[in-house]
Amino acid sequence: MKVITLKEREMKLGEKIKKLRNDAELTQPELADKAQIEQSYLSKLENEKGTPSFDVIEKIAQAFEMNAMDLIESLDLDYIQKQLGHIPEIAVKTAEKHREKQVKIKRLYILSVVMVVLGVALFYAGHRGLFVANSSYEYYSAGFINEGEPLKRFSIHRIQIINENNEEFNQRIKENRSRLDELYLFKHDYRGEKFVEHYGKQRRYFDLVKSDYNLQQVNKAHELLGILFFICGWFGMFYIYRFKRL
Repeated sequence: MKVITLKEREMKLGEKIKKLRNDAELTQPELADKAQIEQSYLSKLENEKGTPSFDVIEKIAQAFEMNAMDLIESLDLDYIQKQLGHIPEIAVKTAEKHREKQVKIKRLYILSVVMVVLGVALFYAGHRGLFVANSSYEYYSAGFINEGEPLKRFSIHRIQIINENNEEFNQRIKENRSRLDELYLFKHDYRGEKFVEHYGKQRRYFDLVKSDYNLQQVNKAHELLGILFFICGWFGMFYIYRFKRL
């Protein structure tokens, strides 16, 4: 497929025909004969002194082994609308192309909006650790608590809720030494400052001893991807608003 330069797209019909003829190394008589039109008429067209019918444009295009609309669409858009827009075939085709262009622009705008929304969502999800938790929590339990015993069985302080006296406190601490069975749990979900887990008739009482926040690599990637989506979407919306009005 031949690439049409910006300079060529600014051409008028006569200029384009003349360029194609020169590129094909044809004289006016040779092109007129090949297109089956009068040389004088071709000369007027090349000098922008006449308005051709669609049939004539089609004949000239076929002489260069082109489609008529391909030849027309390679011209300056304002020129097509002002000088050739009155030709029914061109008017219909131009209207179709305009509708197709509008549909593409709307699709691009919707895609840009989706990218902005997706970018914000990805950044938020990464920052808050919705996919992979950024926070970690360390819980500690000293040992198993039997049925009927207070949850603070392994507390190193007197248990006020049962009005524990000094003798009872010392006896409990002494018994706890033989029952000590420490367990650390590392969680990414927050279970509160304290929580209880049941193991049959026994229980464990856990205290929060440490919490950390560390942005995970995968969440950093989500944040970066979110920023890129947002920028691309915003640029697309700005470009359409500035240069491709809906």
